[in-house]
Amino acid sequence: MSSEPPQTFAAGQHIGPTAGVSFLYHVWNRSEINEGETVPAAPLTCYGDMPQPVIRQDEQFPTPDEAKAFLARYFRFATPTYRFLHQPTVEHWMSQILAGSPLLMAEAACALLVCAQALLYSADGDRYKEGGDEELIRSRSYFDKAKALLNQEPGPATLASVQARLAVCLYLLCTFRINECRFCFSLACTISTSIGLHRKTSPSQKLDLVTLESRKRTFWCAYVFDNYLSVMLGRPRIFRDEDIDQQYPRNIDDQDLLSSESPEELPQHGNLEAFIAHAHLAKLMARNSDLLYPLRPLSEDQVFERTDQMLEAVYHWRQNLPDFLKPRDRTLAGQRTFERQNTVLKLAYAHLRILVTRRCLLMDFSQLGRSSSASEDGRAEKPIRECAAAIGTILHTTYELFQRGSMYQSFWVTHYVALVAISTLYVFMIQNSRSSIPAGLFPDIDVFFDKAQYCQAQLAAMTPDGSQARRHYNLLDRLRKRAEKDAGRVQRAGDRTPSMGPPSLVTNIYQQALATPVPPLANGHANADRRTSVSGEAGGSMGRPLHEIETYSTGTDVAAKDVTVTMVGQFTPSKDDYASQNLLDWGWENLDTVGFPGEGDLFDFQA
Repeated sequence: MSSEPPQTFAAGQHIGPTAGVSFLYHVWNRSEINEGETVPAAPLTCYGDMPQPVIRQDEQFPTPDEAKAFLARYFRFATPTYRFLHQPTVEHWMSQILAGSPLLMAEAACALLVCAQALLYSADGDRYKEGGDEELIRSRSYFDKAKALLNQEPGPATLASVQARLAVCLYLLCTFRINECRFCFSLACTISTSIGLHRKTSPSQKLDLVTLESRKRTFWCAYVFDNYLSVMLGRPRIFRDEDIDQQYPRNIDDQDLLSSESPEELPQHGNLEAFIAHAHLAKLMARNSDLLYPLRPLSEDQVFERTDQMLEAVYHWRQNLPDFLKPRDRTLAGQRTFERQNTVLKLAYAHLRILVTRRCLLMDFSQLGRSSSASEDGRAEKPIRECAAAIGTILHTTYELFQRGSMYQSFWVTHYVALVAISTLYVFMIQNSRSSIPAGLFPDIDVFFDKAQYCQAQLAAMTPDGSQARRHYNLLDRLRKRAEKDAGRVQRAGDRTPSMGPPSLVTNIYQQALATPVPPLANGHANADRRTSVSGEAGGSMGRPLHEIETYSTGTDVAAKDVTVTMVGQFTPSKDDYASQNLLDWGWENLDTVGFPGEGDLFDFQA
């Protein structure tokens, strides 16, 4: 492993070892393409995001019926685990706007942002063509009005000041504007600490119940955002656990949460289980970054010890989930809140398992355990199996969402974790062609390679031109071609047939995926019959950690392939191969969240 984590810079911005972009930009920097000529000029706070069209400013406020529909869509579907707004409070703010009554700027901004967010889920397909469809333009108009209000907001800061800016961040993530989101989020965090949201409220403050619980919800939602932005961009977290003693919110439904009530008199069975579980998972994500990606290099033993420690913590998190939230074999693709919550948590759980285990993916199996007892030789096998299972969960879930017409462009979590899974799979395949990895660690890898190509093509087609995400998918395609090339070279021992089919076959699969239309959503959203589960019982093999199951099920009709034969490289190295032959020396501190190395253009290959 390398002696220290890389210090990567792209367009003058630091990208740490946990970033989702460092390898992509290094490919660009070492190639003949000048990134500075590719990214359009833009203000500092949104540099790297796609340019925004000029939006008309004459958009009227929604009618009462529209406002009611927007509120329902927002709280039922658009924010499955980001419950920082209190629905009756927002309903009151909306009624004040419609009545023309005075309202604080931050409160009015929150109401407008709820409308803007709800409109992002009003239709499927590519909504960014020719400047955007009518509903997207309307959404942008409400968003711009809200931003204008926040830019004029006078002091002092209030809870609504933080909530409005978190709503802005959520909107920016859903519209492929992650760089602007990071700047806005930094301000939201500054305001939140200035009003003490990170600290437990003193009884002497005598806050009403709605305000007290809203403070908790707002802070823990910000905490979750902080951890995702940290691993997506490779930047340090803003919130540190040692500075926090804020309590988790009570599990009380919004309609039961009233200022005049005593918490002891309210039912503790609301819809915040997923919100609280996501906050717990974010704490594990922060812990994983600290343990497995420190500034100082880790020894091989330390990597295994810390990986095992984190896996146990992640297993414990899953066991504590209520049954309706536990990951399932098949995907809940309906419109009900608990279905969205289940899918989001399943993807988040699989994503963290990849982050926990991926450092073991590139261990040198020819050297592993050479200086240790024979019982330690298989230390990397469990983490790699776990990583493979997590990759499979994400690919299968994303594939099913596409097949059932339930994938929206605004599903930013799905876009991100799919990129993590696909790129990690490609790196595993390249490593697999260069060292003798024990057989059976990644069952049905050829099936998942096909799914990865399909999902990559569909996700890339959904990503608007000019966005950072589109540049990432374009560069990810170079990694796919490298994996595809190696797939044609890797053969089963004693069999001259490539394990994953000839390059022409896998290329055709990718091209077919690009040409395959995504099933449409009926009336702008999934059919009513999609509300029911397309899955079996909770806690199936795809959702369970590998220590609880014997084999990994793909959940597909594709016949299981024979994976009992050791995979070995059977080819004569080319000039390109010598450039990347020693994958074992990368070390995962040189790789970011999506499996891209942080130093050098290791995959600047010839076609």
